[in-house]
Amino acid sequence: MVNSKDFLELKQNALKKYFCKMNEQQQQAVFTVNGPVLILAGAGSGKTTVLVNRIANMIYFGNTYNSDYCPDGITQSDMDFLSAFAQGKETDVQRLKEIVSDNSEIKPWNILAITFTNKAAGELKERLEKMLGEEGGEITAATFHSACVRILRREIERLGYSSSFTIYDSDDCQRVIKTCLSELNVSEKQFPPKTMQSIISGAKDELITPEDFEQAAGGDYRKQVIAKLYSLYQSKLFSANALDFDDIIKLTVELFQKYPDVLEKYSNKYKYIMVDEYQDTNHAQYMLVSMLSA
Repeated sequence: MVNSKDFLELKQNALKKYFCKMNEQQQQAVFTVNGPVLILAGAGSGKTTVLVNRIANMIYFGNTYNSDYCPDGITQSDMDFLSAFAQGKETDVQRLKEIVSDNSEIKPWNILAITFTNKAAGELKERLEKMLGEEGGEITAATFHSACVRILRREIERLGYSSSFTIYDSDDCQRVIKTCLSELNVSEKQFPPKTMQSIISGAKDELITPEDFEQAAGGDYRKQVIAKLYSLYQSKLFSANALDFDDIIKLTVELFQKYPDVLEKYSNKYKYIMVDEYQDTNHAQYMLVSMLSA
């Protein structure tokens, strides 16, 4: 009969060998599956590599490394295989998975990996597919905005928009702002459209609505004008069934806040959420991740 203590030790050694390109601290991040994990490291130190390997561990092995589970029917041949794998003499990953599995493997569609740029998201997808094959393609690896657009295309009708909404670029937004300034009989010199766009964008990043903005303006004339501009701008976007770039995350958060069933649906779908460059998240992005992971 196989000693369970020996099995657990050999299992961990074999898994360490599989992820041997990671250093000790990186392996610690890779093998920590349940609960929050924060990785702090300098530029070029392999954070994205850790992210890819952590996802691979989740899909191939789940929480097996930390589990005390010893499967029934482990033979001496299995033990010899684990010992050989740990020494680099065996490389059959499929057999390794079959021997050590505690059935905690994570489905790829339950994983959401968020990056900040399309280029980084593309690179992450490519690396995941290279390492995991078809399963890598089933992981949602996306920017905050592209992940939210997917949700909004399915759910935005709850907020009164059509699912065929248009996303305005910066030039489109400035044209709308200029129209609003003209209708409010406000000088573009005093209230430059580019500056106004930046202020409205900042408000949306903080999840501040036109009503909130107006309330906070108090007796400040400039802020009162900007509040009216923000309100008119938003109503024109809504009438045109259009979103600006900042609405994408703001409206997803609003959707989750107003419709708990929608939040529950995506919380159940995305059980494991990883954010690259987490320190760069603004308030809206932080709220989105917090609500999904709560």
